[in-house]
Amino acid sequence: MNDTQRTLLTFSLVALLTLAIPFYLQFIGVAPGGQEGRALSPQKNKISETTKTSLQEDKKTPLLDFQPTQPESSSTEFVVQTDLFRAQVSSLSGGSLASFSITDSNKKSYQYLGGYNDFNEYQDSISVNLLKKEGASCSPCLNLNKEGFSKYNVPFSILSPKISDNQVFNLSKEDSLVVVMNLFLDNAVVKKTTVFYGNSYVVDHRWSTQNVDNANVSWGAGIRPTEKNLSEEITFSSAYIAQDKNIESVALTPSSLSDSVERLSMFGPTDWVAVRNKYFISSLISNDANGGFVGGKAAFFQEGVFVPQYTMGLNFNKSSFSVRQFFGPLDVDIIEESGTYLDRVMNFGWLPIQPFSRAVLWILKTLYLTGLNYGVILILFAFLIRVVTGPLTKKSFESSQKMQELQPKLKKIQEKYKNDSARLNQKMVDFYKKEGYNPLGGCLPMIIQMPLLFSLFIVFRSTIEFRGAPFFGWINNLSQPDIIFNLGFSVPLYGSHVSFLPVVLGVSMFMSQKLSMANMDPKQKPMMYIMSAFFFLLFNSFPSGLNLYYAMYNILNYFQQRGLKKA
Repeated sequence: MNDTQRTLLTFSLVALLTLAIPFYLQFIGVAPGGQEGRALSPQKNKISETTKTSLQEDKKTPLLDFQPTQPESSSTEFVVQTDLFRAQVSSLSGGSLASFSITDSNKKSYQYLGGYNDFNEYQDSISVNLLKKEGASCSPCLNLNKEGFSKYNVPFSILSPKISDNQVFNLSKEDSLVVVMNLFLDNAVVKKTTVFYGNSYVVDHRWSTQNVDNANVSWGAGIRPTEKNLSEEITFSSAYIAQDKNIESVALTPSSLSDSVERLSMFGPTDWVAVRNKYFISSLISNDANGGFVGGKAAFFQEGVFVPQYTMGLNFNKSSFSVRQFFGPLDVDIIEESGTYLDRVMNFGWLPIQPFSRAVLWILKTLYLTGLNYGVILILFAFLIRVVTGPLTKKSFESSQKMQELQPKLKKIQEKYKNDSARLNQKMVDFYKKEGYNPLGGCLPMIIQMPLLFSLFIVFRSTIEFRGAPFFGWINNLSQPDIIFNLGFSVPLYGSHVSFLPVVLGVSMFMSQKLSMANMDPKQKPMMYIMSAFFFLLFNSFPSGLNLYYAMYNILNYFQQRGLKKA
């Protein structure tokens, strides 16, 4: 095999490996596993004294102390507005959410802008809409019919407070709203108490039932896509079920409306079930569940585009039980409100990489507390990582230079003993010892850096910190490519647009490689240049925050190598 054939073969293998990276990352990151989590703990929300009294009285009051009522002829809808979210609630199914959008107005409010309207058209200026208003509602609902959903959507009677249709309840941070509903249907008696909090994404539900066997609290509405790149959005979307820190998941990438995923059921004490998209999650959490399930089917989204619609539920064999719902962002700090180990559905990578990923995210969030722009933080972080990895890079560079100096002598040995592999290996070992050279000296520093490099890739690509985060000029969302203009057609691997930062990244990579290849065998240089072009094409569709970091890192690497070269 000549050098040209070897070069083509190597390039083909590298291309296949690079194309497999998204699937590998999904394998090691999206599906969590193996990490210790926190046990289910009592919920930490601050609630008013009125709410506490109401809940205490509700627990003491026998179920039939109220007058059971027949289903209402029509449903009542009302709105709960807080500093964090806006929820439209219906008396259907005893307080199902008819729509739900994030309206957080704090320092990171940009994270919650941009989403799809009711016509499934993406708009940058609207609040994230996680639940589209539909005719029938099961979000969440109590299963009164094992055969199907036919009796999920009957209107409950609202006992308290007195609510008129379309009434709006504005809750400040310390406020809470307690809504009590009841239902009498086919000899089944249901009383439900729901509590909304002004300072939390948690909603508490409590059911008391009679003549309802093996109750099932379900969520059939899924969670809406929120990102322009639907393909990547679907990659991160899954449904999860957890028992004693053991998490199982299902995922679906639909290509037609008939696609579905087989329902996954678990029996015994079940901590929670959850569905997520790239940056947000809806979960049902309980200490009372004796089983649960997750599943999914395809849903029409746009012409020729289908998205997964996941279902989940918890099973109960008690007449009274509670469910805590967390419906909000996959932010490692905010998700602690759930009081359980829901953070394990976040993409921190494979178990050995997770400590690095969490450390990287902690540093970024800490730097953000100083008031700096996340774009500036990424540049500073590139400097920080260069300080950490600089000595390793220096060692690798010096080893590479040493190898290039020894290459002519090494070739003579290889030519002399090419027909005697045993003697060749021995002569090469003796040669390395004589010259004081370690063949692993060049690659070992890079291997040591691999967990950090993987964690940086995962954090910059998948955490909500960069969603909607502006830098300057046209770079107004670090979680999306910094598109200069659209091509109007798609180029394989490259995409249908032109981004600026991948150009900077490609040029900086080329300059670094050119510097390091000054004394390299000319036959090996084309392969290195092809690699620069290949990564330039690949990174064109990656988030601008990731490209900004790697471009700055490569620029700093270039200047370090130039300094070492002069020295």
